[in-house]
Amino acid sequence: MKKRVLYLGLVALFCLSACGAKEKSEVTPPVTKTSTEASSQSATGAIDFQKLAEVQPLPIQTKKEQAKLYSATNGVVKNVGLGDSEEVSYRLYQVPEVWQIDHVKQETRPTDYTYRAFEGGLSFGVQLYTLDVYMTSPLSGGEVMKKDELAQRLKADGQNFIQETSISIGDQEWKVGYEEKPENNAAKITFYRLENTGNFDDSLIVGAVIYPLSVKSSNHEEAVTTTVSQLKTILHQVAGKRETETIKP
Repeated sequence: MKKRVLYLGLVALFCLSACGAKEKSEVTPPVTKTSTEASSQSATGAIDFQKLAEVQPLPIQTKKEQAKLYSATNGVVKNVGLGDSEEVSYRLYQVPEVWQIDHVKQETRPTDYTYRAFEGGLSFGVQLYTLDVYMTSPLSGGEVMKKDELAQRLKADGQNFIQETSISIGDQEWKVGYEEKPENNAAKITFYRLENTGNFDDSLIVGAVIYPLSVKSSNHEEAVTTTVSQLKTILHQVAGKRETETIKP
């Protein structure tokens, strides 16, 4: 199981780039708050969570080739030919021109991307990945995770939401969670969708943007909103049509 520990490598990544651009925008020093104060502030926050979750997808301007996000395996291998090759499914998506790949985690195929997104002189961390949706292999009678199992999976994945909501991206329903680390001046908005079509390659699709809670820049909210809007466009793409190809593990 993949593990996401919020604000370790990724926040160091985005804080480093944001702090490195101090000539353009100064990062506000973190302010220590009690848990009650932090919870109260997060209801509105530097950028309102509900407002950010509901921003409209934004058309992506790019000259880059489409990228592939591979589906989860759920412990199933579909052999083809003489058994030395495997048929896998993937989802195509556009990568914004201002996004740079920072890390790709792959074993036999990439299912986990980390990007640096640059917008308005600021830098953000963006995650896009898939996880298994079956607790036990569907070939052994396993079923797609139930609500409580999904909550446990997300927690094991490093998600600790203090606010949650549901939104629609086109005709798709997505769940959204919000986290923040005031001591790191960092916030994270995560979108996730549990597929349940009966196919062995159904996936838990997760996309997230990590951004500064507070920056002395008049375009802070606009830059974050633009990045989230682009991510929502990508999420709609990867939750759409699946393509297949044959690979040699």
